[in-house]
Amino acid sequence: MTEHGTAAEPAATAEEGEAGAMSTEIFSERLLGLLDDILAGDAPNAGRFCGYCYHPLAATRQICTYCGRPVAGRPVVSAVPRTLIEMHRRRRNREGLVVRTVAWGGLSIGVIVALLPLALWDVAWWSVIAFFGLLALFYLLSANLANSLGDSLGYAWGQSLVRREWAQLVKQRDSGA
Repeated sequence: MTEHGTAAEPAATAEEGEAGAMSTEIFSERLLGLLDDILAGDAPNAGRFCGYCYHPLAATRQICTYCGRPVAGRPVVSAVPRTLIEMHRRRRNREGLVVRTVAWGGLSIGVIVALLPLALWDVAWWSVIAFFGLLALFYLLSANLANSLGDSLGYAWGQSLVRREWAQLVKQRDSGA
């Protein structure tokens, strides 16, 4: 391992991130926001970026504030590579897929459970109230479950994709391919 980390993992300063707290995120918060804006069409893919981690750099900055590498070691780039943008798109798609699956799965179970009083007993005022009450309860449960469990599972699955593809990108980039 070099003083800046291996080719497949960010440097120690990148793991600490800009706020100094430990993070498993490969990309900086600024880069993630920019990638989201690029994908939404709200920002151009242009600027001054670290040649290693692609963190946005100020015009006078000579050392990346995210990975700690000097720009002399790997020249800055004027645009984020398309492969990195596509990697981020796949990551966001994975994250969203997990959240939506958890939400719709919980809601589907809720509909089935809510229909049980109507299917097993006569339709009466209490069974109609039970139907809507159970439906509302499962809606709230599935929304909260999607926002907690779905987010964490989706983030972990997205991170696994980014780590694998980042290692491949760095390997290709460093080999000159």
